[in-house]
Amino acid sequence: MVSDFKPIFVTAFFRITMIKREQILEAAFKAFTSGGIKDVKMEDIAASLKISKKTLYDYFSGKKELVVKSLEYKLPQLLDKNARIIKCMPNPLKALVFCAVENIRFWSVFTDKFMEEAKALPELGEYGKYIRREMEIHDNQLLDGCVSEGYLREEESSRLISVFMTNLMKADQLRGQEVFPSDLCFDMVLTILGGLCTQKGRRVLEELKENYS
Repeated sequence: MVSDFKPIFVTAFFRITMIKREQILEAAFKAFTSGGIKDVKMEDIAASLKISKKTLYDYFSGKKELVVKSLEYKLPQLLDKNARIIKCMPNPLKALVFCAVENIRFWSVFTDKFMEEAKALPELGEYGKYIRREMEIHDNQLLDGCVSEGYLREEESSRLISVFMTNLMKADQLRGQEVFPSDLCFDMVLTILGGLCTQKGRRVLEELKENYS
């Protein structure tokens, strides 16, 4: 009886531990990206979760580790979300629109203060570059698909991709929001793409605007 109980207890304990760890990472991500790294203290995060500072240190050795781990926890979620969008939307233009919206919403919570202070953490910078590269691969594949299927103008396709990415990055720099509103992100992406689309592509954008606005 005891031997049957032990594995169940261990499994339940591990599950609870993982849930609490994820809650800490979520809270830390929100605190650091909005308030910056220097000004946010470990006790601030502990207080927001209604746990003791000691409990927080049971999971993480210090603030530096918590900053890095919170980003390593959250950034792959954006890649996963983009991958799911691409998988369930065979139309590359529609997938491009919704991936771009998710990207803007995700990055908009990163304040300039956090981005500047994060430069002092080399491991964070390298990981951020990796995520950016992966996102660019997704975006370029979708943009190439849009060109090949006639949704974006074929002439100067590399220039069109550059224009889209530049404008998306400008939108991306509107940081510091709690969460950038979905409808505003949606309108921004449609506006950026509208000038790059063929007539066929513009029909798709009009359809999206009618269905989702």
